[in-house]
Amino acid sequence: MFNAFYAKLALANIRRDKRTYVPHIIATAVISGVYLLIAGLMFSYGLANLTSGKTTQAMFSFGMVVFSIFAFFFMLYVNNFLIGRRKREFGLYAVLGLEKRHVGRVLRWENLFTLGLGLILGIVCALIFGQLAFWILLKLIDCADGSRFVIGARAYAMTLVFFGGIFIVTSVYNTLRVRIANPMELIRAPKKGEKDSKLLWPLAILGVIMLAGAYYMAWRIDNSAVALGMFFPLVIVVIIATYIVMEYGSIAFLRAVKANKRIYYRPSSFIAISGMIQRMRQNARSLATICILSTMLVVTVSGTLSLYAGREEMLHEFNPHDVELSIHFVDKDNGYPLPDKAEQERIMGDIEQLLINSAAKHGVKISKERFVAGYDDSQYYDAAIDMPEVDQRTGLAIMEDFYDALDAYHDAYNRGSACCLVRGSKDIYNERALNYAMYGGLLFLGVFFGMLFLAVTVLIIYFKQISEGYDDKAQFDILQKVGMDDRQVKATINSQVLWVFFIPLGMTLLHMLFASKIMSCMLGTFQLNDYALILRCIGATCAAFMLLYLIVYKLTARVYYKIVRW
Repeated sequence: MFNAFYAKLALANIRRDKRTYVPHIIATAVISGVYLLIAGLMFSYGLANLTSGKTTQAMFSFGMVVFSIFAFFFMLYVNNFLIGRRKREFGLYAVLGLEKRHVGRVLRWENLFTLGLGLILGIVCALIFGQLAFWILLKLIDCADGSRFVIGARAYAMTLVFFGGIFIVTSVYNTLRVRIANPMELIRAPKKGEKDSKLLWPLAILGVIMLAGAYYMAWRIDNSAVALGMFFPLVIVVIIATYIVMEYGSIAFLRAVKANKRIYYRPSSFIAISGMIQRMRQNARSLATICILSTMLVVTVSGTLSLYAGREEMLHEFNPHDVELSIHFVDKDNGYPLPDKAEQERIMGDIEQLLINSAAKHGVKISKERFVAGYDDSQYYDAAIDMPEVDQRTGLAIMEDFYDALDAYHDAYNRGSACCLVRGSKDIYNERALNYAMYGGLLFLGVFFGMLFLAVTVLIIYFKQISEGYDDKAQFDILQKVGMDDRQVKATINSQVLWVFFIPLGMTLLHMLFASKIMSCMLGTFQLNDYALILRCIGATCAAFMLLYLIVYKLTARVYYKIVRW
């Protein structure tokens, strides 16, 4: 009976604060749906049976590890944000006589309802869109297969265990937060953090130096191996510097502007600068987080898009010829003579004929002139063949028949000879299938990670708009009482909101400008040396993200204005 009371109270809290809980549920649905889809593809029999399907699944296994780590900490971040906003509410509960353990039970029910509902919605979305995602993946990895995508029991179990673990960790954390806090401190908590740090200017200068140094290093690197080694250290430096510049550099800059009396003591500047200082105090860390997540989104999507768009260029860099054969002979037992050059030529003529016959089965004619052979004194024979223009599927079929015939020839020769024929071969068609599976899978994962980063970014922006809405409502009333009319107040606060909202976007574009060079060097390890292509992919991703960012601003601004009631 008493437990039912806590459950009802939790449901009442969720219904009362829909503006907070509904986005949380939606974000949980997005993350759980993507998580289930990746797990389903990782264990999918339909994908494993495809050409290069194992390669794609191996990539999904790696991606799942990274995705799990990020999703776990993101869910903790959202939970911490929600709990932080409700400190005053928890303090009032205690003052009204509700014990801390009772508050903890209410929080556990709220956590169960939000995570549970988000998980159910995510599973439903995965079931609805799973086949579409599977079809898109097949197109990306260049596989035309009619099999259906079915999410297996292991994928469901993995998803349930993961989000069950999140529920346990967040519930324990919330209970501890309530139990160790003093009720009066909880009530006064929102009023804290109004003073500037004594190290404001030293930290601001440090942040600018760190960011400028990271930019300089990223732009000066022109070696692929160095770029790979330096990329993650530089990423860490940029993340730390972004937080420092946002939290301390912005305040220091506004303080410097405020110290200029000719600028500050103007009617429009006085309110705007003071308001911006207050906003940056409250939102600096969330703005830095938005900037970092946005940069991660653009880097991930543009990097995987570049690899996918340049896959043919990289393929031909690694495979200058369509088919390459390498044959050599090994003495089975000391004393037996190895074949002379004439015998080697006869054997290679037989092997060349096998390829000609395999191609003829599929209506493709190969002339002897297409074979380029070379010998050396160590019993090696190498041949390179540039095939006539054939489509990928025909090429794969030809090579499958050729390898079967070559295996049979190889076994027959070794049974009747004292020396052993050892062969090695590589063809562009099988390499293309592997490359398309790898780069198509990477792009697929990159888009999924982009969805995760976007969901996180949107949620943080949304919560920031809600917080600022309630703060600006009070500010709106105060400014009206001191004599400013509605138009002036709206113009002042609108300008502040726009500046705060687009600062992370501006820094994201700045990060990407300097990251483009080191990204190009890193992609050079894959033999992708088309800098113009990489810049186009970065530019297209930035443009798409800017459009989404504007849409998010428009949608979240509606909630903000409803709170302020303009």
